[in-house]
Amino acid sequence: MKKINLLLLFTLPVLAIFHACNGQSGYTVKGTINGAANLQVLLEQANFDRTNTPLGNATCDANGNFEIKQEKAPEQGLYRMTIGAKRLFYILDGTEKTVEIKGELNTLDRLDVEVTGSETFSCYAGIISDALKNQFKSPEEARAAIKKGCNPLMRAILTSSFLGNSAGSFVEDFKTAAKDLNEYMPGTKYALDYDNMVKTLETQVKQQAAQQAGGSGGGPIQVGMEAPEISLPGPDGKTRSLSTLKGKVVLLDFWASWCAPCRRANPHVVEVYKKYKNKGFDVFSVSLDKQDGKDRWVQAIEKDGLEWDNHVSDLQFWNSAPAAVYGVRSIPRTFLIGRDGKIVAINPGTSLESELLKVL
Repeated sequence: MKKINLLLLFTLPVLAIFHACNGQSGYTVKGTINGAANLQVLLEQANFDRTNTPLGNATCDANGNFEIKQEKAPEQGLYRMTIGAKRLFYILDGTEKTVEIKGELNTLDRLDVEVTGSETFSCYAGIISDALKNQFKSPEEARAAIKKGCNPLMRAILTSSFLGNSAGSFVEDFKTAAKDLNEYMPGTKYALDYDNMVKTLETQVKQQAAQQAGGSGGGPIQVGMEAPEISLPGPDGKTRSLSTLKGKVVLLDFWASWCAPCRRANPHVVEVYKKYKNKGFDVFSVSLDKQDGKDRWVQAIEKDGLEWDNHVSDLQFWNSAPAAVYGVRSIPRTFLIGRDGKIVAINPGTSLESELLKVL
């Protein structure tokens, strides 16, 4: 489930900033980033409403060294650093005096960095970096990573990052994160904002359930049901809709560029597509890649020879709207849809061709 581009990396639905009460007068952020010679460095606070507050800037020297000094102590919360075209998010707990970062420019946004001066930053970077390297294959793996968070604030951020804020299956995860955060930071703006986010999520889930009840009898997606509509942009930005393929037999394929089992399954799908594409068979692929993973998504389409026209994604990872509607908990996940728009098989796998021949 993950290469979290996890990352995220992420377009994170995250946080308000909280002032540390440690009495220190200031702190310094410095680093050495190979490949960043003469590039601008911008340091910002990342706010819950997705706006960012500039804190300072610097220019890397010829060796990629930079230093940004702040007159005030750091505030507990999320920060964003931009170096050239690369960005990384990190968390501080408010006790830091000097934070030093070392790494490579081309892997900066994956938090593959060496950090000193902040145990919180180091903990967060390790979790994110591991998630990107190993790729979650299921929500359970994401939950295990979230538990590694060093404090409730970090776990709340990781919950938002790894599980998303619109997938109905994860409401209880968000409730738990909100409860823990309220106990950790009672009455703070971030705790209140997180509560509001959970309430919004619950409303979305109720609306989604009502829509699904109207279109598929209110239960899980099953054989014989009308396939719910999917309308999302493709790599070129143009919207493609599942309903436009009605009259054909369609394999609806949920996958992602980071999903190794998906990539291993692609050659079989390509083989069946080439064999039956002129006989009324088509494929509609929905990617669970992330916003910063669009290039990898497009490259995977080309590399795997997925030559059909209908590739779509909202680039929202596991909080993908159609994935929630179809109850997708792991990938690859496929649905074979008949000419009448009704589902005739779920996860046919290596039996795809035989199932296809029954309805083609």
